[in-house]
Amino acid sequence: MKGHEKLTLLLCLIWTATILYGEMFSFYMPFLFSCSWPHLSSSSSSDSTMNGKGYAADYVKVAVIADPQIMDKTSLRLPSKSLALEFVQFYTDLFMRRAFFSSILPFKPEVILFLGDYFDGGPYLSDDEWQESLSRLKHMFGLNTEEIHSTVKVYHLPGNHDIGYATLQSHKPEVVRRYEKEFGSRNYQFMVGKVEFVAIDAQTVDGKQEANQEGSVASATWNFVSNVSSDRQLHPRVLLSHIPLYRRDWTDCVPHRGSPIINQRIRHNIYDKEVSYQNYITEESSNQLLNLIRPVIVLSGHDHDQCTVTHESKGGPVTEHTLGTISWQQGNLYPSFMLLSARKTPLSDTSLPEEAVLTRLCFLPMQTHIYIWYIVLFVLTILSLLLWPTSGLSFCHHQFDDMVECVRKLINIYRDGTKEKNEDENYEYEMIWGADGSMHLVKKVLAQPVTRTNNIGPVERGNAVMRATAKKSVNQLTEVCLSMETNADSEVDPKKLPPRASKSKAKMVIQRFVRTFRMLILIAAVNVPLYMMFLFKDWIDK
Repeated sequence: MKGHEKLTLLLCLIWTATILYGEMFSFYMPFLFSCSWPHLSSSSSSDSTMNGKGYAADYVKVAVIADPQIMDKTSLRLPSKSLALEFVQFYTDLFMRRAFFSSILPFKPEVILFLGDYFDGGPYLSDDEWQESLSRLKHMFGLNTEEIHSTVKVYHLPGNHDIGYATLQSHKPEVVRRYEKEFGSRNYQFMVGKVEFVAIDAQTVDGKQEANQEGSVASATWNFVSNVSSDRQLHPRVLLSHIPLYRRDWTDCVPHRGSPIINQRIRHNIYDKEVSYQNYITEESSNQLLNLIRPVIVLSGHDHDQCTVTHESKGGPVTEHTLGTISWQQGNLYPSFMLLSARKTPLSDTSLPEEAVLTRLCFLPMQTHIYIWYIVLFVLTILSLLLWPTSGLSFCHHQFDDMVECVRKLINIYRDGTKEKNEDENYEYEMIWGADGSMHLVKKVLAQPVTRTNNIGPVERGNAVMRATAKKSVNQLTEVCLSMETNADSEVDPKKLPPRASKSKAKMVIQRFVRTFRMLILIAAVNVPLYMMFLFKDWIDK
């Protein structure tokens, strides 16, 4: 097998391994290696009932997902049916579908909790566009499959990209109606095991100008919070808020944060001074929510990056986990999801309330890095095929061996020159040039043997005088060095070759491009069908 053919085989195997990892195995890594349920072999709960398989059996398994924010015409300001937008949408949706079916579902969660922002421009989409985005959302997360409906409970939380803030909800009530028709109430509570989850429409809590108006969206949220606080609290509570609670500027988000800290930003409408955007709930509203609901932990999204902070409340410190987006197109290089374990049985008198809810953050493949590696590998493939020498890397090794052999024979010739056999004196050597331009020494028998007087006596023939040992030396030296030159590769130093043997540079360049194209076709013939198979396999309905 030639050198460039071996290189092609090696590159083909590298591409196959790269595609297998980037398109399949990387999505199994969270389940196989990097993540697990927080209650597995948990030592935080001393009274856990062990089922004999090495983990606590009294927890409900909950998968938490934040900010899919599927792309639409408002995302990149491209026409809704343009090829560029559909291309980006396909690969963004494909990543989240793979993440859900290959990274999350293998954990076999009993509950799936979405923390809002399913759409990117939800309030500004027409009904047809909204329904089309909804179909994509259901396809990505299997919400239209029997497997999810029959075995998994799904809960939803509204986000600002779904229904907007208080002022938009008031001016466009149809946006709220179509959301509630599909996903249910914006403010509600539900039980998972022995843990109570309280979901609120966080986009309305700071709509203060409407708070005193009966029937307004802001008053509806605060009335719900008041009713929850008036109930007797029998179980630990988890507060679900799409928008994170207030935190001081430059608050540390611990090691999981991937981007710089974002401080509080609030924008108001010019006319009614209502909130049109905010990074966090205001400090006053945050304290009120913590004191009324009294949660053990808070889960939020909106920020698209991971952050864990501790708030102070009347009931003591409360930890808030802000989840990063599950999409690789929303500004986070490290998409993530959370595994949450909610206790099935009541806490004992000696247990801490925090032990009722255990959490673990899990990271998905870095899709941006995978695509960058694809590009780098493609460039390296082109350069390798173009620049790879015809004789392969063994050329320099052979040249070095030939030179060493030539030197060795020269040393032996001059060291043993005085020990030549006497019969060599009875011959003469004649130089003959061949038709191809090469020189040959022909050995001929003398008509009359030469009488040798001493070892260094000359041998005469006509006007030429040549010692017998010199004749032998010339013959051997010529054979060795000509052999070495003949074996040299013509592409390495074409100037040293006879003009008839050298190739034109243009022809060499064309041959290399043709060889590179042929080798690329072979690599693509194996790996492009493999890549397309993964695309269609992961996108079709399961």
